[in-house]
Amino acid sequence: MQRIGNLYATFCSFDNLLLAYYKAKKGSRKNQESAAFAFHLEKELLSLKEALESHTYQPASYRHFQIHDPKERTISVATFRDRVVHHALVNVLEPIYEKCFIYDSYATRKGKGVHKAVLRSQAFLRKNRWFFKADIEKFFDSIDHEILIQILEKKIKDKKLIEVIKRIIGNGGKDGKGLPIGNLTSQFFANVYLHPFDLFVKETLKVKCYLRYMDDFVLFSPDKTHLKMWRNQIQSFLSTQLGLFLKENACFFNQQANGLSFLGRRVFPAMLRIRNENLRRVIKRLQNKETALQKGKITEAQFLESVNSYWAYLSYFGNYELRNSILQKAASRKALTE
Repeated sequence: MQRIGNLYATFCSFDNLLLAYYKAKKGSRKNQESAAFAFHLEKELLSLKEALESHTYQPASYRHFQIHDPKERTISVATFRDRVVHHALVNVLEPIYEKCFIYDSYATRKGKGVHKAVLRSQAFLRKNRWFFKADIEKFFDSIDHEILIQILEKKIKDKKLIEVIKRIIGNGGKDGKGLPIGNLTSQFFANVYLHPFDLFVKETLKVKCYLRYMDDFVLFSPDKTHLKMWRNQIQSFLSTQLGLFLKENACFFNQQANGLSFLGRRVFPAMLRIRNENLRRVIKRLQNKETALQKGKITEAQFLESVNSYWAYLSYFGNYELRNSILQKAASRKALTE
């Protein structure tokens, strides 16, 4: 594998930091912190550039909060200044790794995403009677910082850039393990961490039909015996090479006819269906938006924007009767409040 160097000057350049600012701004809510950064934009970027070039940059502490969607997760929010650095770093690293990532890795990559992962899984399902679906136990919490740096150094030979990466990685987790959920760098480094695993599955095991979305992955085969053999080899590789373990209650073998539950969908060879728990979540969110509109907490334009978003999501499953039923129930609720 060819190692890439001389990246630090590009990383620290004003043009890269400015591009990173616009990306961070696009993905952030408007608040006092981002507004203050924008008001003093040139000064802030020059200060950040000087800190990076003098190697005095240190990431600030994260702000943490809990979400329940559907299970409880701790989300870690970096300061706006640090988010600019995260984007600047990924701007430099992403083109390098996009050339070596496997085709069938779909999370947080341009031109990929949930929709394409689901369609690809359906295509694989049509050709194979059996599949093995799995995910990794406490994936983000289990990522070993030292192993991650070793993986990065196989491709990146710029010591200055590696030092910044170490500071960002070391700013989260506990006892040398874990990446904070909710950060661009965490998502990117998670894909880097599992890249050796992807290569193992494709090149050593020679699995033709395999795809991964973050730590959820599926292998397909006409023969269940092959899947059982691959499962054992996968667990051995993950534990010995990456310090990871399969989540036992989320790993199973099943047949094409029974459908594949994947990324909130029920995937069958000839159709896609939304999972019941996901449908309940959508309906609840629509009801919450209705309540917010009635109480004047959101405008009608904001309400319609949300409804159109959820409608586009539901139309993806092609179920007209389902959407019509939701509309009728919404109309009934509206009539009762008038």
